[in-house]
Amino acid sequence: MATSKELERKAERTRERLSDRLSDLRDHVSPRAMIGDLLDIDPEGLANDLAPTLVKQARSNPVAFGLIAAGVGWLVFSEIREPLARLAYGTYARRRSRSAGPKRRRTKRSSRKQTPPKR
Repeated sequence: MATSKELERKAERTRERLSDRLSDLRDHVSPRAMIGDLLDIDPEGLANDLAPTLVKQARSNPVAFGLIAAGVGWLVFSEIREPLARLAYGTYARRRSRSAGPKRRRTKRSSRKQTPPKR
């Protein structure tokens, strides 16, 4: 029959093996690794190759690059325009309500005839 110390050692070894397997599994199942496996892309190599390729393409096709850059800029602007408008409107509304003070009642104007200005 095994002693309690032997059982503790065996349990500790099993925990270490399980921990190692889980960390290996975590590395293989990460989104970056899965996308790389699906697309057969090396993420580090892609980052090193992408910048020079983009520069080369931009120099050889400046009009196309400009149109693509304008499209991407337009997309980004359209995505941030609405939150910026809400932010500006909310700030404007808060500022205006603080400075306006309590609303005053309008009184009826007197029915006095106003004389035209002298020439």
